[in-house]
Amino acid sequence: MQAPARPKFGWRECLTLCLPALVLGAILRIWFLTAIPEGFYGADSPSYFQAVDRLWNEHRISFSQKRRWLYPILLCPLPALPASPARVIPVLQHLLGLATVFGIGWIVGNLTRLRTLWVPVVTLVAAVMPETLWDEHEVISESVFLALFVLTVALAMPPGALLDRKRLFWFLLAAAAVAGTKPHGRGIWLGSLVAAILLTGNPLKWGARCWGAIAAAVVLILTSGEGRQGSWLLLNSSLPLVDLDAPKWKQYRDALRPIVLRARGELDQYAWTQKNYKKPISDDDPTKVSPVWASLTSREKEFYLVSRDLARGAILEHPFLFAKLTLTKIAIAFAHCNEVDTDMDPVAFWRDQQIESNQQWAGYAPQLRLFYRMNQPEYEKMVLERQTRHNSATPVVKAVTDHLTWLRENRDLATGKYWLSVGWLAILGPLAFLFCLGRFRATSVLWLPTILYIGTVYAIGDRKGSYLQPVEWALLVLIAIGLDAALHTGYSFLSGRLKKQPPAPLSQQP
Repeated sequence: MQAPARPKFGWRECLTLCLPALVLGAILRIWFLTAIPEGFYGADSPSYFQAVDRLWNEHRISFSQKRRWLYPILLCPLPALPASPARVIPVLQHLLGLATVFGIGWIVGNLTRLRTLWVPVVTLVAAVMPETLWDEHEVISESVFLALFVLTVALAMPPGALLDRKRLFWFLLAAAAVAGTKPHGRGIWLGSLVAAILLTGNPLKWGARCWGAIAAAVVLILTSGEGRQGSWLLLNSSLPLVDLDAPKWKQYRDALRPIVLRARGELDQYAWTQKNYKKPISDDDPTKVSPVWASLTSREKEFYLVSRDLARGAILEHPFLFAKLTLTKIAIAFAHCNEVDTDMDPVAFWRDQQIESNQQWAGYAPQLRLFYRMNQPEYEKMVLERQTRHNSATPVVKAVTDHLTWLRENRDLATGKYWLSVGWLAILGPLAFLFCLGRFRATSVLWLPTILYIGTVYAIGDRKGSYLQPVEWALLVLIAIGLDAALHTGYSFLSGRLKKQPPAPLSQQP
């Protein structure tokens, strides 16, 4: 008795198996859009929408270094549409989210044997993940970022597809687009590139087109993101480990001494409190750290060099402590990655939007008029009406938040200290990964980009759970692959045992 051969997976079968997730996902998104038609214009939205503002209000083409390239370019044509960008953007992003669910189903179906079980299960979870739903409704690049990562992996399916040079070219181009959407995408791009080498062999034989896609990615990486921001974020991540007695940059080490000593005093909790130090070390207010350090922050190039040198020195001197801090931040993020269900309630949504808008109408009024296609008095009337609505998706999303748990955060009320406890997904994850090791090359397009992304993002940034949104689906797919392999191993073992059993004597046969 042998395990049944796995039939070829086609688009029609994929659509059929994804249909429950697509229907549920569409219902939740329609409820969300009906209750809140306008996208959330958050703290990062003005920088993304800046290129649109400059094109339509100032009649010039300009992209800030912090927000290049792909997402602002996609936003630029939207003011030409009949509806306002405030309404168009969430609709388009929710549609993209449904397409992304289908892409995830295609990946799962090509990497599992029991696809009739795993494709519906994984896509249903992917369709209702709270952070994904929220990001599709906000004017930020996360939904496009996620879709491009899924597209990159989907282009590598079925296993062996990258041996075709045309498919490899599109795979590398999609990975380049990931890097061109957010600076965070550099880890995903590098992981995808290494996975392609593992799957296809010598990259020198790839041909000119493939190398052109790699060159495009390098150009996008070098021309996007702010080096200054990355350097002080890395300094923030390594702040308790900074050597205060080294001779280089002595005056700045002395200037940082009070805040470094304070961070060291809570080293065991620094992964939780790191965000409290981020703004002070980048602020030019002399009362935040010291007058000497505040003066340095206004000299951008020197501030970049000093922050970079102090951070690198701290990491090289204490690599294991830095790794522990990074891993702790990753664990905390897993405890917070889907806690946005209350933000989707219209009252809470517009309360938070008003907090953002109070500053934005003062500093970005032309942008907001272009975004909403109304002036501030009309906007205020709209907010009052929107707050009377109800989002039917909120209870469903809240139930997902309560049950889709990797880790749980706990706090001792007496000491104020935090610690983490294990959730059911965190137990399944490592076990599933062990079963995936038998197919480490075929699954490398999933785990390599994911590991590099998570490692680089949390080594530099703080513990924000939203950073996991672009890769959480990949971890769920890996769990499905691992459980599928475990079931297949069990099936093969039982089949072998049955095959080895001798037939019953004739006297005992009916």
